[in-house]
Amino acid sequence: MFDMTRAQRCFHLRRLVPVILVGLSLMASGCATIPEETCEQFEANRKDIDYSTQYQFSESDTETAAKNFKPLPRGANAVVRLYRVQLDPPKVKPCRHLTIHKEIYLLQNARLKRTLEEVREIYTSDGALIATKTESVSDRLRTSGYYTGETMLPIPENAPMGKYRIVSKLVLKTNKKSKAIVLAKTSVSFQVLSRQ
Repeated sequence: MFDMTRAQRCFHLRRLVPVILVGLSLMASGCATIPEETCEQFEANRKDIDYSTQYQFSESDTETAAKNFKPLPRGANAVVRLYRVQLDPPKVKPCRHLTIHKEIYLLQNARLKRTLEEVREIYTSDGALIATKTESVSDRLRTSGYYTGETMLPIPENAPMGKYRIVSKLVLKTNKKSKAIVLAKTSVSFQVLSRQ
C-alpha cells in the first residue's frame, strides 16, 4: 500500500467506502448484529463492576440552584432541596443493566460531623420488598452543592417479568447512636421484559 500512487490510493478508498456503508446499513437494519452478551458472560462480568454511585459536583449548577432554592435554615444540619432519579432504559431484559441517573441539591452545615447514606429499596408491583442496598456517600457529597450521579443496577437472569419500583432515600446520621433522619426520598418505576 505504501508503493501506491495517489490515484491508486483514491481508487482503493473509493472501493472501501461502499463496503463500510453497506456494513453500517446492515447493522442499522438488523440484518447484521453484534452478538448479544450471554447471561453467563453477564454474571461473570458483574464481578468486576463497581456498583457504587459516582457523583460529580457542578459549580455552575450549584450557583443556579442557590438562586432558585431557599438557603439552609438557621440551626439546621442539612437539607435536600432537590432529589431526582431517572432510569435508562425504563424497560429492560434480564442479564442487562439499568442505569440510574441522580440529581441532588444538598445544603449542609460545614462543621457538622455526619454520615450520609443512600438507601435503595426495590419493590415488586404488589409492594413486596425484594432488595435493599445501603451505600455511604459522605465522602462523595462533602460540601453543599448540586451533584449528579450515576450507578448501574444489574437485572439477574432469574428476575421475573413485571413492574418494579425503586425507592431511594438520602439519610443523615450525626453520630452512631443518633436516629437516622431521612432528608429526601424519591421513587421511579421500571419493567423487566422477557429474555427472548
